[in-house]
Amino acid sequence: MSLDPKSLGDVLEDIWRVARATGAEAAAAPLVRSLQARIDAVVAQAAALPHRPRVLHLEWVEPLMCGGHWIPEMVELAGGVNCFGDKQSGSLRLEWEDVVASQPQVIMVMPCGFDVARALQDVPVLAQREEWAALPAIQRQRVYVVDANAYTSRSGPRLVCGLEMFAEMLHPEHFSGMIPAGGAVRLSAEQLKAPA
Repeated sequence: MSLDPKSLGDVLEDIWRVARATGAEAAAAPLVRSLQARIDAVVAQAAALPHRPRVLHLEWVEPLMCGGHWIPEMVELAGGVNCFGDKQSGSLRLEWEDVVASQPQVIMVMPCGFDVARALQDVPVLAQREEWAALPAIQRQRVYVVDANAYTSRSGPRLVCGLEMFAEMLHPEHFSGMIPAGGAVRLSAEQLKAPA
Protein backbone atom coordinates (compact mmCIF):
# COMPACT_ATOMS: atom_id res chain seq x y z
CA MET A 1 0.00 0.00 0.00
CA SER A 2 1.43 3.35 -1.04
CA LEU A 3 0.77 6.31 1.26
CA ASP A 4 1.62 9.85 0.20
CA PRO A 5 -0.20 12.35 2.44
CA LYS A 6 0.05 16.07 1.76
CA SER A 7 -2.02 17.39 4.70
CA LEU A 8 -3.11 16.50 8.22
CA GLY A 9 -6.43 15.33 6.83
CA ASP A 10 -4.57 13.00 4.48
CA VAL A 11 -2.66 11.53 7.43
CA LEU A 12 -5.93 10.76 9.21
CA GLU A 13 -7.37 9.26 6.04
CA ASP A 14 -4.27 7.09 5.65
CA ILE A 15 -4.88 5.67 9.14
CA TRP A 16 -8.34 4.65 7.92
CA ARG A 17 -6.92 3.20 4.70
CA VAL A 18 -4.46 1.03 6.62
CA ALA A 19 -7.18 0.05 9.09
CA ARG A 20 -9.56 -1.01 6.31
CA ALA A 21 -6.82 -2.99 4.56
CA THR A 22 -5.89 -4.82 7.76
CA GLY A 23 -9.33 -5.20 9.33
CA ALA A 24 -8.42 -2.90 12.20
CA GLU A 25 -11.22 -0.30 11.89
CA ALA A 26 -12.23 -0.77 15.53
CA ALA A 27 -8.72 0.15 16.70
CA ALA A 28 -8.45 3.06 14.26
CA ALA A 29 -11.70 4.77 15.21
CA PRO A 30 -10.71 6.04 18.69
CA LEU A 31 -7.25 7.03 17.45
CA VAL A 32 -8.62 9.10 14.58
CA ARG A 33 -11.28 10.68 16.81
CA SER A 34 -8.63 11.63 19.37
CA LEU A 35 -6.29 13.12 16.76
CA GLN A 36 -9.11 15.07 15.12
CA ALA A 37 -10.26 16.40 18.50
CA ARG A 38 -6.73 17.65 19.24
CA ILE A 39 -6.53 19.36 15.84
CA ASP A 40 -9.96 20.94 16.33
CA ALA A 41 -9.01 22.22 19.80
CA VAL A 42 -5.92 24.02 18.47
CA VAL A 43 -7.81 25.44 15.49
CA ALA A 44 -10.69 26.74 17.61
CA GLN A 45 -8.43 28.45 20.14
CA ALA A 46 -6.04 29.88 17.52
CA ALA A 47 -8.88 31.20 15.36
CA ALA A 48 -10.06 33.42 18.21
CA LEU A 49 -6.69 35.13 18.65
CA PRO A 50 -6.33 38.66 17.26
CA HIS A 51 -2.63 38.47 16.31
CA ARG A 52 -1.19 36.10 13.71
CA PRO A 53 2.63 36.34 13.64
CA ARG A 54 4.60 36.01 10.40
CA VAL A 55 6.44 32.67 10.54
CA LEU A 56 9.56 31.53 8.74
CA HIS A 57 9.91 27.74 8.90
CA LEU A 58 13.25 26.48 7.68
CA GLU A 59 13.50 22.88 6.57
CA TRP A 60 17.12 23.34 5.52
CA VAL A 61 19.72 26.08 6.03
CA GLU A 62 22.22 25.52 3.22
CA PRO A 63 20.69 25.80 0.70
CA LEU A 64 17.98 27.75 2.47
CA MET A 65 14.61 25.99 2.15
CA CYS A 66 11.19 26.27 3.74
CA GLY A 67 8.81 23.41 4.34
CA GLY A 68 5.87 22.51 2.16
CA HIS A 69 2.62 20.53 2.27
CA TRP A 70 1.56 20.02 5.90
CA ILE A 71 4.07 22.49 7.39
CA PRO A 72 2.40 25.63 5.95
CA GLU A 73 -0.95 24.11 6.88
CA MET A 74 0.20 23.52 10.46
CA VAL A 75 1.44 27.12 10.76
CA GLU A 76 -1.92 28.47 9.58
CA LEU A 77 -3.94 26.15 11.82
CA ALA A 78 -1.77 27.14 14.82
CA GLY A 79 -2.51 30.83 14.27
CA GLY A 80 0.40 32.02 12.13
CA VAL A 81 0.98 33.46 8.67
CA ASN A 82 3.55 31.75 6.47
CA CYS A 83 6.30 33.99 5.15
CA PHE A 84 6.90 31.29 2.52
CA GLY A 85 5.60 27.86 1.67
CA ASP A 86 2.61 26.39 -0.03
CA LYS A 87 0.22 23.68 1.11
CA GLN A 88 0.00 22.44 -2.48
CA SER A 89 3.73 21.97 -3.10
CA GLY A 90 6.79 20.57 -1.41
CA SER A 91 9.80 22.34 0.05
CA LEU A 92 10.81 25.59 -1.59
CA ARG A 93 14.27 27.07 -2.02
CA LEU A 94 14.61 30.62 -0.64
CA GLU A 95 16.84 33.58 -1.31
CA TRP A 96 18.18 35.31 1.81
CA GLU A 97 17.17 38.73 0.48
CA ASP A 98 13.55 37.55 0.35
CA VAL A 99 13.80 36.20 3.90
CA VAL A 100 15.01 39.59 5.12
CA ALA A 101 12.23 41.35 3.22
CA SER A 102 9.61 39.05 4.80
CA GLN A 103 10.51 40.28 8.32
CA PRO A 104 9.56 37.07 10.18
CA GLN A 105 8.30 37.49 13.72
CA VAL A 106 8.87 33.83 14.59
CA ILE A 107 11.50 31.53 13.10
CA MET A 108 11.31 27.75 13.36
CA VAL A 109 14.51 25.90 12.48
CA MET A 110 13.54 22.32 11.65
CA PRO A 111 16.06 20.69 9.32
CA CYS A 112 14.46 17.66 7.73
CA GLY A 113 15.17 14.47 9.69
CA PHE A 114 17.27 16.14 12.42
CA ASP A 115 16.65 16.14 16.15
CA VAL A 116 17.16 19.27 18.28
CA ALA A 117 20.80 18.56 19.13
CA ARG A 118 21.77 18.16 15.48
CA ALA A 119 19.62 21.10 14.31
CA LEU A 120 21.30 23.41 16.85
CA GLN A 121 24.54 22.91 14.93
CA ASP A 122 22.97 24.72 11.95
CA VAL A 123 22.04 27.89 13.84
CA PRO A 124 25.51 29.50 13.46
CA VAL A 125 25.16 29.13 9.68
CA LEU A 126 22.07 31.33 9.89
CA ALA A 127 23.48 33.70 12.50
CA GLN A 128 26.39 34.74 10.29
CA ARG A 129 24.07 35.93 7.50
CA GLU A 130 23.81 39.66 6.83
CA GLU A 131 20.90 41.36 8.63
CA TRP A 132 20.15 38.26 10.75
CA ALA A 133 20.43 40.26 13.96
CA ALA A 134 17.96 42.87 12.67
CA LEU A 135 15.12 40.42 11.95
CA PRO A 136 12.11 40.88 14.28
CA ALA A 137 12.27 37.24 15.41
CA ILE A 138 15.89 37.70 16.50
CA GLN A 139 15.20 41.03 18.18
CA ARG A 140 12.39 39.43 20.19
CA GLN A 141 14.19 36.11 20.76
CA ARG A 142 11.38 34.18 19.03
CA VAL A 143 13.52 31.50 17.39
CA TYR A 144 12.84 27.84 18.02
CA VAL A 145 14.76 24.72 17.05
CA VAL A 146 12.41 21.77 16.54
CA ASP A 147 12.93 18.02 16.60
CA ALA A 148 11.87 17.64 12.98
CA ASN A 149 12.70 13.95 12.94
CA ALA A 150 9.97 13.33 15.51
CA TYR A 151 7.35 16.05 14.90
CA THR A 152 7.45 17.63 11.44
CA SER A 153 9.35 15.61 8.82
CA ARG A 154 7.45 12.33 8.93
CA SER A 155 3.88 12.09 7.65
CA GLY A 156 2.33 10.31 10.62
CA PRO A 157 0.15 10.88 13.70
CA ARG A 158 2.91 12.78 15.55
CA LEU A 159 2.28 15.71 13.21
CA VAL A 160 -0.65 16.48 15.50
CA CYS A 161 1.81 16.92 18.36
CA GLY A 162 3.82 19.12 15.98
CA LEU A 163 0.73 21.25 15.42
CA GLU A 164 0.26 21.66 19.17
CA MET A 165 3.93 22.60 19.51
CA PHE A 166 3.54 25.23 16.78
CA ALA A 167 0.57 26.71 18.65
CA GLU A 168 2.64 27.15 21.80
CA MET A 169 5.61 28.56 19.88
CA LEU A 170 3.42 31.09 18.06
CA HIS A 171 1.15 31.97 20.99
CA PRO A 172 2.88 31.05 24.29
CA GLU A 173 0.55 33.38 26.16
CA HIS A 174 -2.44 31.21 25.12
CA PHE A 175 -1.03 27.68 24.78
CA SER A 176 1.19 25.89 27.29
CA GLY A 177 2.34 22.38 28.05
CA MET A 178 2.19 21.45 24.37
CA ILE A 179 5.91 20.94 23.78
CA PRO A 180 7.15 17.54 24.96
CA ALA A 181 10.54 17.29 26.64
CA GLY A 182 13.19 17.53 23.95
CA GLY A 183 10.62 18.46 21.29
CA ALA A 184 11.85 22.02 20.75
CA VAL A 185 13.94 24.73 22.38
CA ARG A 186 13.62 28.49 22.32
CA LEU A 187 17.01 30.04 21.64
CA SER A 188 18.60 32.51 24.01
CA ALA A 189 20.13 35.82 22.97
CA GLU A 190 23.57 34.22 23.27
CA GLN A 191 22.62 31.33 20.99
CA LEU A 192 21.31 33.78 18.38
CA LYS A 193 24.59 35.70 18.06
CA ALA A 194 26.84 35.27 15.06
CA PRO A 195 29.90 33.11 15.79
CA ALA A 196 33.01 35.12 16.67
